[in-house]
Amino acid sequence: MRRKTVTGFFILIGAVVLLCSGAVVWAQPPAIDIELSFDKSFYGFEEPVGMEVSVRNDETGDRLISSGFNSKVFYLEMRVIDPAGRLLLAQRDDPLGESVDPGPLGWVLYDGRPIQVGPCEVLPSGWTTVSRADDLGAHYDMSLPGYYSAQVQVSAMVYRGAPGDYCNVDDYQWLGVLKSETKYFYLEGDTKVEVVPDKWRLKWKAKDKGTPKVKVKIWVAEGQSTGDYNLQSIRLNNVAPTRVKAVPPKIEAFFEPNEAIASLGEVEVGQWYPVVVSGRYSSGAPFGGSRQVKIVR
Repeated sequence: MRRKTVTGFFILIGAVVLLCSGAVVWAQPPAIDIELSFDKSFYGFEEPVGMEVSVRNDETGDRLISSGFNSKVFYLEMRVIDPAGRLLLAQRDDPLGESVDPGPLGWVLYDGRPIQVGPCEVLPSGWTTVSRADDLGAHYDMSLPGYYSAQVQVSAMVYRGAPGDYCNVDDYQWLGVLKSETKYFYLEGDTKVEVVPDKWRLKWKAKDKGTPKVKVKIWVAEGQSTGDYNLQSIRLNNVAPTRVKAVPPKIEAFFEPNEAIASLGEVEVGQWYPVVVSGRYSSGAPFGGSRQVKIVR
């Protein structure tokens, strides 16, 4: 009696392992590759931000996938984060970028039992599409200077079965978000600025009271005065100045050299790095510009 109980126990364990193993296999995301690329990593003010998204189905056979996947404009399916850490949503022709509510899912009889089916379509093996935006700024509000991050994120449901089968929502193969790698690019602002000096030395990393301050000159926008700027809000790569003064028609801000070069992160001699000068007007609206500095010995 005890032997039968032990045998039954191991049979039960084996069944659970098999079920769990199957679940793990089915939980693997499909081999749908999404590649995001930008024309370059640094863009000047009002320069178009060109980019491209390539999507390829590397599955060995055709797959059933949630309806609408084949026709998506993938550069509108991105998570774009601006320098202020805000999530930017794509501007679409329709108010919310959503279709009309399709209503409840349908039911069909399959092998003598009712199953609920979802809207789906065939994604052929080897299917590839490329969508390009000549200027991403036409679709996302990129008004701030600085570094942006972008990643394609597409929700999808992949169903079991071959083309012609029902898409059973209770017996799908995979459900989740398909993603590309996160890419970064830099965008200059419209504020005219000058960084003095524009050659930064490695020895600045060691704080030295004898090293002159880094001076930033900010020219006042046309039609405005220095009084229209919140001088306390001015930053250089998010570093606060030690002193700020108004010298019409410009503003001058001074920064500790060791803090300025540390704001660049890891640097190499001979390379140029962008620095962002930003702040807010007295009204609260942001302003900003940027320049590049070279690291020298």
